[in-house]
Amino acid sequence: MVKRREAAVAGHGAGEQEIRDQEVLRANRELAAYFKGRRTGREARAALKIIKAFVRHRERQDAKSRPPLPGARATPPRADKPIKKKKRRARSRGESSPGPSGTSVAQQANGDGSPQ
Repeated sequence: MVKRREAAVAGHGAGEQEIRDQEVLRANRELAAYFKGRRTGREARAALKIIKAFVRHRERQDAKSRPPLPGARATPPRADKPIKKKKRRARSRGESSPGPSGTSVAQQANGDGSPQ
């Protein structure tokens, strides 16, 4: 009976595989929403069951014949535009911005809280 089950699993078509991939991606989003506080624990458990079934099925496949993970399709990295990091403007120490007590930096350095 185990052989019949393995044969049925191996007979998935491309359409079924696509549907399963979409279902796993949706379950992944549901689980992420649970950790953000947007879903209930019951919904998270249901999503986890889908993900675990997918992993179990994937473990049974030969490593060489496994398709790529859902959402991680083989796409070449974008080399045309490098990702730029946002630069933060550093404030100089000599600026007279109000500190935590409402006095400026110069007044705090003076020690008495009075302006220079």
